[in-house]
Amino acid sequence: MSLFLKILYWALLALYWYAIIASIGVVILENKRPVRAIAWILVLIFLPYIGLLFYIVFGRSSLRQGRVARKIRKTVSTAQAPAISHTLETDQNPLLLKYSRLVSLLHRNCESELYANNRIDLFIEGKPLLDAMIAEMEKAENHIHVEYFIVESDETGEQFKDVLVKKAKAGVEVRLIYDDLGSWHLNRKMLHEMREAGVKLQSFFKVRFPFFTTKLNYRNHRKILIIDGKVAFTGGFNIADRYTHGLEWGVWRDTHMRVEGDAVAGLQSIFLNDWLYMTGKIHRSERFYPISSVQNTTYAQMAGSGPDLDWESIMMGMCHAIHGAVSYVYIQSPYFLPNESILNALQSAALAGVDVRLMIPLRSDSHLSHSASLSYMSQLLDAGVKVYQYKKGFIHAKTIVIDGDLSIVGSANMDYRSFEQDFEVSAFIYDCAVARSMTEIFKQDIKNSQRLHRASWKKRPFYKRFLQAIARLSSPAL
Repeated sequence: MSLFLKILYWALLALYWYAIIASIGVVILENKRPVRAIAWILVLIFLPYIGLLFYIVFGRSSLRQGRVARKIRKTVSTAQAPAISHTLETDQNPLLLKYSRLVSLLHRNCESELYANNRIDLFIEGKPLLDAMIAEMEKAENHIHVEYFIVESDETGEQFKDVLVKKAKAGVEVRLIYDDLGSWHLNRKMLHEMREAGVKLQSFFKVRFPFFTTKLNYRNHRKILIIDGKVAFTGGFNIADRYTHGLEWGVWRDTHMRVEGDAVAGLQSIFLNDWLYMTGKIHRSERFYPISSVQNTTYAQMAGSGPDLDWESIMMGMCHAIHGAVSYVYIQSPYFLPNESILNALQSAALAGVDVRLMIPLRSDSHLSHSASLSYMSQLLDAGVKVYQYKKGFIHAKTIVIDGDLSIVGSANMDYRSFEQDFEVSAFIYDCAVARSMTEIFKQDIKNSQRLHRASWKKRPFYKRFLQAIARLSSPAL
């Protein structure tokens, strides 16, 4: 080996170990949970090269380190939005008085305002939802704001795109944020057609080498559609055929909501903040925050969360709500990989006599995530949680209903990724009528589910338990 190659070899080796030591220092200084910090240190030391690459892609909290830039979101004007003083209203309304601490929590950890005067309609099937969204977009006169994790170039995507193109050509201001990784099947032809029509497009964190290494792990998982600042849609459905037509092996069961009223302003602010975050362009126009004429007693907060914020806001809200449950907690989640806070909350509620029920898929679109989810079942069943596996198809709904008066509907799963790494949005709805509807939907879904019993679950083969335990180790990265 020549002298030059020897020098190069030792230089690269020194650089590698410098990167390892520096990464370990960052892990320690980030004050991660001790178990996770130790896990990353072991990966860095005992998996040469691969461990460092894995940490760069999945372990770095680059967005948290750079969250100062996000603080310019405060310059987005929400003063025009008809937000309600959460302190005043919770003192006057018995239901809000019950949830006053939850309202304050969401207001402080993600600046989520409390809004009254809302009309909320629930959708559990993709085709009626798509028809409703298209019908509302056809009415648009001023603007359409769209933000989705998945937009695909299939029949459903074409229908959706055609309306955006039509309205943009008619002079309506159309903006679309799509996740670059989630919308991998959104082809250039469709993008070109929308861009030529005047649709303002923005991909979220483009996956491009080598820059993907700092952004690949942070995805925009939100699903938001806003029409003229008056009507909005949010929930679990994306824009793709499987969401509207189902899968070869069953239906796609999801939950989405149409919002009309004051709370649309909350979703509008989240969208404009994301647009600002990706483009640097600020939009202060009052036309984005029209005064609503809806008169109703449905109160709601639109909570956003993501790695750019100081707190895991949606997780905190869910955890607080579960701890406060008195009668029942019904949960639906396609990917159940809870952190210790959520797991302890569910166990504590069940052990205290609260009727805690969890519904997950019998069959999933992700074998690894599903196996990891099943590894938590024994801990839940031992505490008295009733677990149901939806067998009619794939349940993708991300919902919680508590005590017949609080409902949570949104894009956030009960997993590490949604809590810590992805940009999410969930609606916290304080209304008995909506909660009754959510409860009835859950009970109907039980009819298409099988219950997981503790005794039979304990008897599952050893190899299944072992594989599930192995899958669980990857939970933080799933």
